[in-house]
Amino acid sequence: MKRLLAVLCAVVLPWAAPAANLDRVVAVVNKDVIVQSELEREVQRILADLRSRGTATPPRREFERQVLEHLVVRRLQMQLADQAGINIGDDELNFTLQNIAARNNLSLAQMREAVVADGGSFEDFREQIRSEMRITQLRQKEVISRINVSDAEVERFLAEGGDTAAGRYHLAHILIALPPDPTPEQVRSIEAQAQQVHSELIAGADFASTAVAVSKGQQALEGGDLGWRNADELPPPFVAAVRDLPPGGISAVIPSASGFHILKLLESDAAGGRHVVEQTHVEHILVKAEAGREEEARARIESLRQRILAGEDFHELARTHSDDPGSAVKGGDLGWVSAEEVVPAFSSAMQSLPEGELSQPVQSNYGFHLIRVLGRRSHDDTEAYRRAHARDLLRARKAEEMTQAWLQRLRDEAYVELRL
Repeated sequence: MKRLLAVLCAVVLPWAAPAANLDRVVAVVNKDVIVQSELEREVQRILADLRSRGTATPPRREFERQVLEHLVVRRLQMQLADQAGINIGDDELNFTLQNIAARNNLSLAQMREAVVADGGSFEDFREQIRSEMRITQLRQKEVISRINVSDAEVERFLAEGGDTAAGRYHLAHILIALPPDPTPEQVRSIEAQAQQVHSELIAGADFASTAVAVSKGQQALEGGDLGWRNADELPPPFVAAVRDLPPGGISAVIPSASGFHILKLLESDAAGGRHVVEQTHVEHILVKAEAGREEEARARIESLRQRILAGEDFHELARTHSDDPGSAVKGGDLGWVSAEEVVPAFSSAMQSLPEGELSQPVQSNYGFHLIRVLGRRSHDDTEAYRRAHARDLLRARKAEEMTQAWLQRLRDEAYVELRL
């Protein structure tokens, strides 16, 4: 509960700066402003999170400037979301809040009580989550939707052994960023800054506190914590830099197009082996349920079930009556599928059904199903998994790189005046 409040609910705690400074403008962002009270609330939110992690905080002035930069970039994204007409309705917001509560083993009512009990406003908390959702949709529109991973990239990645790099790593990260199109003088100056930061870390400076103070990485205000990453999710230079480090070890400075990186290995884990999945050979008949006509659909599927039980051929009825065109032409055959490939209601019924037995009508978001299991097997799909996994990893790498570049460009192209 304490961790939940620190991470999720501190966004609404009513800390504030001294009254005399409440309305002081600390940044102009295009035609908008950020005032002292907003900065102080965000400072206190992040301080609460850092304290819950046991992370030492950097000097106040450096910390405030880093948090203010975070607020500036956030405000720029919200402005762009406004221009793009990106909004989150109450139904969608409520669904997300229920998921947040469930992930923390709470009901929505219990999460509300936790926020209020800690002195916050649940309405403010809701609006904070709404803003995060708007930013996520904006990034999807502006960055993620434009990412393409070609078959040639996947083949090259596999040929270079990218999917076989051993292990998982829990890393912390510091990025000393380069500006777009830097001059040679800027590159040398920023590399010198990165080397100075590296020397301080080697001499014993706290890594998380340093990340909060100087890093431009997306996780800077979480102490640079990247969480657990598979080796094949990381850029090859990162893997090479940390592969032989002991836990707690700090990498050398790693150059890249975006700047200079420093990594700390928090923990590591061994790599896994082959990928084996449990599959079911299943067939079905689907009757779609249109809004307001659910009972009619239920009656149709029950009638089909009775006809099958009376001896009519399942496959012929699937061909003539199923509303799933892809499987209807095959007599209802879906082939070999894993539980993750079908919707939860279908998966649950499929996994509990004895082979050869016809199910009761099963309702899903598609309509009503009759399901019959033809067989089960453990299937080694390592090759298919490697390709799918490689594509996902390449997309994730591109997403991280492109998001960082997009945020930097957004910041550089805006009118920003800092008055801290």
